Amino acid sequence: MSETTNPLAFGWLGADEVQQGLARRRPSLAMAAPDLSSDASDGKPILLYKAFRDVLGEYPNYPAQEIGDCVGFGHAHGVDMLQCVEIALGAPAEYRETSTEFIYAVSREVGGLLGGGDGSYGSAAVTAMTTVGVVSREALGADGSYSGRRAKDWGRRGAPAELKTLAASYKLGSTARVTSWAELSAAVANGYPVTICSNQGFTLERDGDGFCRAKGSWGHCMLIGGLRFDRPGACILQSWGPSQPAGPTALDQPSFSFWADRPVVERILAQGDSWALAKAPVFVPRELPKHWSYNQAA
Repeated sequence: MSETTNPLAFGWLGADEVQQGLARRRPSLAMAAPDLSSDASDGKPILLYKAFRDVLGEYPNYPAQEIGDCVGFGHAHGVDMLQCVEIALGAPAEYRETSTEFIYAVSREVGGLLGGGDGSYGSAAVTAMTTVGVVSREALGADGSYSGRRAKDWGRRGAPAELKTLAASYKLGSTARVTSWAELSAAVANGYPVTICSNQGFTLERDGDGFCRAKGSWGHCMLIGGLRFDRPGACILQSWGPSQPAGPTALDQPSFSFWADRPVVERILAQGDSWALAKAPVFVPRELPKHWSYNQAA
């Protein structure tokens, strides 16, 4: 396998003028929530992914993406994690898995990408989620499970009008661009998942600490759901099913995740298409459950 190719699917179109134009319309986290901070001085990890276990009893069994719709996966899984965080913190809500195909399609609509080819931008996805909304897999009907064919079709022609009408009642409250380790730490420490889009590639084998080494180039969108400070890094959840990458896991991380070292994560954030997600219109400080900071089963 070459350093720039991979048998798995990607789909981020890069930091071009369209992406950057959409991104400039939305604030950075430091601007949107200047009082939001994190104190990592105790060195304990912050493991948002444990919200899945608290609410669902297990980690999601997400399927692998089939086309270049990773932007739909990263942001839908971010909404799923955010749902679980909110429910774990006491929100009177019921979990519903988010449709990846819908987010992918409406992101292509707001990004002016309908037609041939695959791919999208994170900035287009967060614009769509806050202006058009999101829908659950339930809303897709009896056969609402993931379909690459559906993603391809909607990515060319747009999402069905009736689903966009339904989605209007389920808009994401706020998003903010995350471009630094300090902003990432502030988001995760207060219960806000962060989607990441970049061309940074990785090996597909975790080391003894659960980390994958930076290698090659991928145009890809994924999701950050945890931080650690003993070996500073972020836990990245991917969209290739439960068996990728291979190798040891750490800190009760999901099987479909890997840790990446802080300097690599900072390179990803510097590309300008990574986003903190919030259900409410504003980002506010929140205290997370203590057991999200320890290496124990949720």
